[in-house]
Amino acid sequence: MLERINPVLRILCIALAGLFLYQASRVAFHRDPLSDLNVSSLGLALSPAPEAKPSGTNSASRSNPDAGAMARKPMELPAPIQARVDCIVESEILGPIVRPLPMALLGIAGEHAFLRAPSGQTGLLKEGEQLGAIKLVRIGANRVLVEEDGQTKELTIFSGFGSESLLPKGESH
Repeated sequence: MLERINPVLRILCIALAGLFLYQASRVAFHRDPLSDLNVSSLGLALSPAPEAKPSGTNSASRSNPDAGAMARKPMELPAPIQARVDCIVESEILGPIVRPLPMALLGIAGEHAFLRAPSGQTGLLKEGEQLGAIKLVRIGANRVLVEEDGQTKELTIFSGFGSESLLPKGESH
């Protein structure tokens, strides 16, 4: 039985050696896959970065502060390429997108309410006080009434037992 397996194993070893040599030659003679790429047909204006000229020890005292890297405008891209870039950014694969937290009631302590404004600002307020663009109108057991841009909104800590709605009848939050 061993005599019949030897030729099969010998052919298999020869095939694996040939595959190894083929892959090794591909690695040895590897060429740049982007060498044929021509970006001039895209219409992009690729310019080298401006060189910074040191003007002493204090780099903030340059005569032209707009010449720095942060002052450059983003490059205008064709629509299909911009759509791909937007898709990558929205997928958050390169990092999370910082979005502001929504307005919220964080807690109630007697006549004070701890609120987070739409701008992300937090503070301890009494009735009638303002935090950013919101004004605290009324405090309930587990909810508060706030006014933002002329609209009255109700914020609750939790839903359930605790208090009735502070909104006038007929309005919804």
